[in-house]
Amino acid sequence: MAFSLHIEAEGRKIGFYNLNRLEMEGIEIDPDEDFDKENIQELFENINDFIESGELDELDSAQTLTTFDPETASATLNADNLEEVDVSLDDMTLENIDVDKKLSMLENAKIGDIIFIRTEVGDAYWDISGEGESEFSTENIRLGYLDCTKSHDQYDVLREAYYDFICDLVLPEEAHYNEEKLVVDEHVLRPQQIYGELYVVRENLPDHRKEFERVDMGGPVLLDTTATPEEFS
Repeated sequence: MAFSLHIEAEGRKIGFYNLNRLEMEGIEIDPDEDFDKENIQELFENINDFIESGELDELDSAQTLTTFDPETASATLNADNLEEVDVSLDDMTLENIDVDKKLSMLENAKIGDIIFIRTEVGDAYWDISGEGESEFSTENIRLGYLDCTKSHDQYDVLREAYYDFICDLVLPEEAHYNEEKLVVDEHVLRPQQIYGELYVVRENLPDHRKEFERVDMGGPVLLDTTATPEEFS
């Protein structure tokens, strides 16, 4: 039985960018520099221009996740021989996806690398389709879910601030019906707020553990918006 699922929610496109490759483009960043509001705003605007032009993606130094907040989601299901019906995410199965396996770029980052995280937030929808058995059940729809507490202890989550951006979000690209992967036919995100944050990869001594140190600017820096700025959450 063919079916399609339409999901509307607060969507997020979260991009992770290694800025060390920008040195060849004339942008050099000293990881030990003391950043102030004025120079970091200019730096972020320059970085944002490279992202929007696609140049950072061409340098093979980027990774993006397209997600949504399940608390804001509504969905409708359309299946062969059945009327279109409203369904809840509670009727489906949220399947945990290991955060670190999805973020291979961060796993491969080296001491001294500078990572920029750019988050677009706005209204979004996904049209997803696939094939199910004749005895169709929404419980067999499995949506990828980033539940950090399943793969990390509380200390890990609190230590690495970038987890704030990605925990407790759904990954529609990881949707399955039983074992069959579903297809995202269409996705639209209408950004209302765009934020940026900067991290430096440090070595934690004495155990030589790699950690991501956030450049403290009192919160994410607003890059662009079509709405009144609100507290980022």
